[in-house]
Amino acid sequence: MSTYKAVVLKGRVHEKSDGSTNIKIRITHARAVNYIPTDLYILPADFDNRQGIATKGRNVEFINMRITDILHTYRKKDIELGEKRNLMSVADIKRFLLKKDENPNQIDFFDFYNEFIKSVESKGTIRWHRSCVDNLKKFVGKKLPFAHINPLFLMRFESYMRSNGVDNGVNNAMRSFRALFNKAKEHYNEEDFGLIKIPHSPFQKYKIPQASVRSKEHTLTLHEMMKFINYNPCNSGEEFAKDMFLLMFFLIGIEAKDLFYLNNEVNGRVSYDRFKTGKEYSIKLEHEALLIIEKYKGRERLLDVIDRYTEHDTFIAFVNNQLHGSESRRVSGIFPKLGIKKAVTTKWAKHTWATLARNNCRINKDDVALCLGHEDSDNKVTDMYVKYDYSIIDKSNRMVLDLLN
Repeated sequence: MSTYKAVVLKGRVHEKSDGSTNIKIRITHARAVNYIPTDLYILPADFDNRQGIATKGRNVEFINMRITDILHTYRKKDIELGEKRNLMSVADIKRFLLKKDENPNQIDFFDFYNEFIKSVESKGTIRWHRSCVDNLKKFVGKKLPFAHINPLFLMRFESYMRSNGVDNGVNNAMRSFRALFNKAKEHYNEEDFGLIKIPHSPFQKYKIPQASVRSKEHTLTLHEMMKFINYNPCNSGEEFAKDMFLLMFFLIGIEAKDLFYLNNEVNGRVSYDRFKTGKEYSIKLEHEALLIIEKYKGRERLLDVIDRYTEHDTFIAFVNNQLHGSESRRVSGIFPKLGIKKAVTTKWAKHTWATLARNNCRINKDDVALCLGHEDSDNKVTDMYVKYDYSIIDKSNRMVLDLLN
């Protein structure tokens, strides 16, 4: 068992301007020492460190009574640790003693979210979680104790979202909810020390609905792509957006964020780790892509877009507005001018490339998936040992580009 004793630390550095000093509880465990401050103050001369009690001055009886109560509380918690104490450092014990006695009825989900989201750097992840939490607040109000989150609550929340027009977004919202719930368990629970403040796991008994596959709706036909390629931009904004969309297409539908941060080419290829999956990827720069790259050559990276825009989100928003139009920014949009009533965004480059590759060039599905960098969940182990044959990817991309020519 650890030992606890009330002490005051000597020296002027520990004294306040009135000469008083804080009474601390000294923890001794495994030959290491740590201190927990109390709300009690006393003149150093009025305290006996050897006995751990106040000996004179005002409120002697009250101070000693409070010391006794604090020591009793800490010793009681120490006994509850039992053998787990042997696995803990003195700092672990101090942290354990200072933990508030909370239960799922007292811990609020929104309070946790407000603190957790401060540590998240990715703006995309912040938007993802914020969307879920906004829906939750509309559903339950300002408070949501963790104890109230059970499978029935999750089903009711799902029904609420569907009744309010959230259909395909239900999958996103519930995955965010699950991620936040699991993060809260990691934060509040310390299984090694027997501290389980959120014991239940409602998502184990609730099945998150699958998102509807709508990728086929986000594609341009060969005829529409040819109209786009032959479109003569009316201004520099349209010209830039057209070039960026085509470059994404020529690079096998590369994500706009990945394009924004691309490093310079090496041996005629661009290599990068996808932000979305972290997967390594390499694409051969075909003649069509090189013409656009030369036009927007960057100083330190492949393109100068990172010099034009401070953030990738701004870059993506600008291109999207030029593609599909924006009333608020008074931008007509290229595709509305072409009479193509589709809300085209940068993401359409990937879907369009894949559709033309499969349906028009008759490239088999496995090769299309390889080109897109998709991971086959049924063959994860095999994929660990099979080295990419980039010639398959290069050949497939050349076939799609020749189709446009």
